[in-house]
Amino acid sequence: MSGYARAGRWCAAFGWVLWIAVQVVAADPFPPEISLSQYGLGAQGWLFSVWVILLATSPLLLYRARPVPGPAKWLLAAGYLGVWTMALVRTDEGFQAMSTHAKVHMYGAVLAMVFLPLGILSVLRYATRLRRLAAGLGIAAGVVGVLVLLSAVGIDTAGLGAPKSWALWQGTMLIIEMALVTHYAVVVPSIDPGSVHHRIPAPVKSALQ
Repeated sequence: MSGYARAGRWCAAFGWVLWIAVQVVAADPFPPEISLSQYGLGAQGWLFSVWVILLATSPLLLYRARPVPGPAKWLLAAGYLGVWTMALVRTDEGFQAMSTHAKVHMYGAVLAMVFLPLGILSVLRYATRLRRLAAGLGIAAGVVGVLVLLSAVGIDTAGLGAPKSWALWQGTMLIIEMALVTHYAVVVPSIDPGSVHHRIPAPVKSALQ
């Protein structure tokens, strides 16, 4: 296994560790009362930044280990840009995230939550192991991603009010993304860019086209 693949796997593993750490430090168990972005506020906010950047770095390293043709590289890059935006630009405290920097943070979060999963799924089309699991995660990411976008524009999609709906689906999407990153780390040795077996079920395939 290449050094890139090993580093990507370590980033994926530490992503789960830091996910627990930010909850402990913030004394706000998952799902958070308001949103994941609230973990980035206060003196320990740097831990949130390290967590999301480390998690998003994993698929980039795994991609370097086994690059594939298609849009995956650009999708991962767009998602990575979103992650750095949300890591460096803080949101507001509380539900009313209306300041300019809070909106920039939210746009970065949406960019990350949409494009990182699409990038990973674009690569997983070429994996020869656990393709049904990848398809299931892809369908879940597609459904929750739509709910995230609707909540971001102020639509109450969970009957909890738009802000709490955003928090709910944002948290759900993060779990799906962490599962996708972990899945990618597990199957990376089976990724074959020249494989003819790169088809996944139609709902996921259509979402990538």
